[in-house]
Amino acid sequence: MLVHAIMPASRVNGPGLRCVVFVQGCNLDCPSCWNKLSHAFHGTEFAVEAIQAGLVNSYRQYSLEGVTFSGGEPMQQAEDLAKLVRGLRSALPTLGFGMFTGYSEKELETGRYFTRHGVDQDRRRTLWRSIRDQLDFAVMGRYNRLQPSRAPMRTSANQALRLFSSRYTESDFGEQTVEITIAADGLTRTTGFPTLGNPG
Repeated sequence: MLVHAIMPASRVNGPGLRCVVFVQGCNLDCPSCWNKLSHAFHGTEFAVEAIQAGLVNSYRQYSLEGVTFSGGEPMQQAEDLAKLVRGLRSALPTLGFGMFTGYSEKELETGRYFTRHGVDQDRRRTLWRSIRDQLDFAVMGRYNRLQPSRAPMRTSANQALRLFSSRYTESDFGEQTVEITIAADGLTRTTGFPTLGNPG
């Protein structure tokens, strides 16, 4: 699985304290996307089992509420994502799952989305169903800078917040905010919702 970055603990990517997995690779090319470095499908390939082990460690270290998958585009690595979610569900049955995807629910339901390993449309439909069945929520739809939104978790008004389980209600999702973390080695990461525009 290609991974852009893993943020071990965040409070702006869904309810509670969550680990955020930013996958590497997206060909949707939304204008003014503020994570363009995550678009190219190149970088270090990680075994799904290694990512899972790291997330289990983060869960134990930070007492996490859940994991949110972002990117890049998580569904463009649907086979690896499905395997990772299954493994995490088995290892940590109470863990919550969320996802940001540029695809609409209809595109995913009908298998009309790109995968880097080129699986056929029937397989893409099956993969989406297996992932959806484990998700508590997903923010769905292309980012559109011409339709700004201040709704929880949505940076453009065309995007939808879908709840796939009874774990959360919309009131569990707080106002948009930005989170900046500085690691011990000085690496600075910004995540969240830049309501005043791209900070880059």
